[in-house]
Amino acid sequence: MQDLLLYFSLTLGASTLFGVIGLGSSLLLIPLFTLFGIDFNFAKAIGLFVNGLTTLSLTLNNIKNCLVSLKELFLLILVSALFAFLGALSSQYISEIVVKYMLLAFILLSIVLLYIGHKYEISFSKELNPLLLSLPVSLVAFTGGLIGVGGGAVYLPLLLLMGVNTHKSIAITSALIPIVSFSGFFTYTSFVTMDWAVLCVVGIAALLGGYFGHKIMTRIKNEKYLKTIISLLLVAISLAMIFKPFYKE
Repeated sequence: MQDLLLYFSLTLGASTLFGVIGLGSSLLLIPLFTLFGIDFNFAKAIGLFVNGLTTLSLTLNNIKNCLVSLKELFLLILVSALFAFLGALSSQYISEIVVKYMLLAFILLSIVLLYIGHKYEISFSKELNPLLLSLPVSLVAFTGGLIGVGGGAVYLPLLLLMGVNTHKSIAITSALIPIVSFSGFFTYTSFVTMDWAVLCVVGIAALLGGYFGHKIMTRIKNEKYLKTIISLLLVAISLAMIFKPFYKE
C-alpha cells in the first residue's frame, strides 16, 4: 500500500510539473521509477502508458475540431504503430545499459529542443506530405518504443523544421504520441510482468497531474526558470539511474 502511495505521488508530481510545459512525464518517470527499484522494462511500460493516457483526449479533440484529418494521419499512424512495436520488441535483445544511455541521450536532446524548438518555426506553410514524413516519424517511433517515450519533444520541432504549419504540427504530434505510447505499451505486456494495480494508480495520478499542470500553465507567464529546474532534474535523475550502486548488468 505504501508503495502504491509513493508511485501515485511521484506520478502526480511529475505529470503536473511536465504538464506545465507541455511535455510527457515519462522522461522523468522512467529513471525515477527505476531508482525506486522498479524493473527498467516495467518502468518503460509505465512511461508509455502514462503518456498515452494523458494525450489521448487532446488527440480526439484535435480530430473533432478538424485540426488534422484521419486521411492525413493514416500512413503516419500505421508507421508509428509498427515501428513503436518493433522498437519495444527489440528492447529484449539490446543491453539494458545501452538502452539507458539512449534514454539519457534522448533526454538531453529533448532539453535542447525545449529551449530552441520554437526557433524552428518556418514562415511558410507546406502541404502535409505523409510519405515524406514517414521516414523521420518511423525513426522517432522506433526510438520511443525502445526507450519508453512518446517522442513528442522531438516530433514537434521536426515537423516545424520540415515546413508543416504550427497548428497542424501540434495536432499531428498529439495524435502520434498515443499511437507510439500504446503500441509500445501493449508490446511490453507480451514479455514484461505487469503489476496492474500500479498501472491503475499511476494512470489516475497522470490524468490528475495533466489536469493540474494545464491549469497552472495558463497562469504562468515566464517558463524560463521552470524549464531550467526541470532540465537539471532530468539530467541528475538520469545519471543517478545509470550509475546507481546497486545496478546489475
